[in-house]
Amino acid sequence: MSFENYFNEIIVNVNKKIEEYIRGDVKELYDASFYLFSAGGKRLRPIILVASSDLLGGERERAYLAGAAVEVLHTFTLIHDDIMDQDTVRRGMPTVHVKWGVPMAILAGDLLHAKSFQILNDAFKGTDSERITKAFSIFINSVIIISEGQALDMQFENKKYVSEEEYVDMIKRKTAVLFSASASLGGLIAGGSEKEINALLQYGLNLGISFQIVDDILGLIADEKELGKPVYSDIREGKKTILVIKALKEASDEEKEIIDKTLGNRNATKEELTKCAEIIKKYSLEYAYDLADQYMNKALEALYSINWKNEEAGKALKYLAEFTVKRRK
Repeated sequence: MSFENYFNEIIVNVNKKIEEYIRGDVKELYDASFYLFSAGGKRLRPIILVASSDLLGGERERAYLAGAAVEVLHTFTLIHDDIMDQDTVRRGMPTVHVKWGVPMAILAGDLLHAKSFQILNDAFKGTDSERITKAFSIFINSVIIISEGQALDMQFENKKYVSEEEYVDMIKRKTAVLFSASASLGGLIAGGSEKEINALLQYGLNLGISFQIVDDILGLIADEKELGKPVYSDIREGKKTILVIKALKEASDEEKEIIDKTLGNRNATKEELTKCAEIIKKYSLEYAYDLADQYMNKALEALYSINWKNEEAGKALKYLAEFTVKRRK
């Protein structure tokens, strides 16, 4: 079953909402703020939100607005992440701070942060006060937890060894929390019960963990065009992904020495990065895919615990979870 039309309808309408809100008369600021939206992106979080709302019979107009809010929030984090990681390419284009400079990029991120709350406010305008309070609680909590996750990710770069448990906790905070917020906000828009909203939260959280594990895998096996950023940038930045953690556990002393020498070395040559990547892949690739599968199955289990009011939405959410891991192809 193809969900192309279903997903495209969501993407088109969410994009329209984003365009409506990210405009103003301070041209350079708004150009910098809108820049990454024009570069494309999967709009995965808005799709999850709208489909979760559809699943329980929610109102599309509110869902489109809330979907725009989470995408705007996500883009704010990308702009600031690129500054912190000193990345020069995002979605195959120069990053915002490369094109406009760091001060303007910080301001663009700040603007998107504020705009995300403005859009969310409009999404829930006219609903009961309890629902509005719950929506903002989910959103605020997400920003706090994402910040914690980013801080942990940065701290891990300076730690010699990171455990698998620490890694999963970090990606849960940095990536998965916005997936869970998207799914639960969709349930909230539809007036879902506490049990249904919690199930959607678990769906999103486990999907987000699976998604980030596969993203880390793609950082090793995809080419630069597919990645939209420099190949092996995670190795150069010293990211302690599940693949690195597993390889450091299993590799020979000589191989560990190569990993230690290359990981986090921003002056490493392409040859050195490739050699390091091959060692990491040898010990960790299948293990990482198996772990992603486990979290995908947890996401599906949560999804199946809900009584679907919209079969197409349920199947679309199932497809998203399965496709996350199938991105290896």
